Amino acid sequence: MVRSFVGGLELIVSLLKSDHVEVLASVCAAIANIAKDEENLAVITDHGVVPMLAKLTHTRSDRLRKHLAEAIARCCHWGNNRVAFGAAAAVAPLVRYLRSPDDEVHRSTARALHQLSMDD
Repeated sequence: MVRSFVGGLELIVSLLKSDHVEVLASVCAAIANIAKDEENLAVITDHGVVPMLAKLTHTRSDRLRKHLAEAIARCCHWGNNRVAFGAAAAVAPLVRYLRSPDDEVHRSTARALHQLSMDD
């Protein structure tokens, strides 16, 4: 049972390779929820979620930005992920999200930037 669930988490993370913005937004929303559980967050971190999320930060889609920023905020709660997002150059693109006219993008971006700025 646990192995199949872990395989599902690996599959979710692999969907971050999609070229479709709607798929990416949905996957980021799912990751934000999955990452609420520390064990799940550890598993998706092991499957490389941080660099994959960081690669998406240059998107121009506000729907993706909203869910991506929330996923990044949640993923900051594990291990070295905050530092890894910084090393992957994810912070500067997030700051630019604050230019969006969408208030939900502002809220999720503020949460992400807050989490990225925390000291462990």
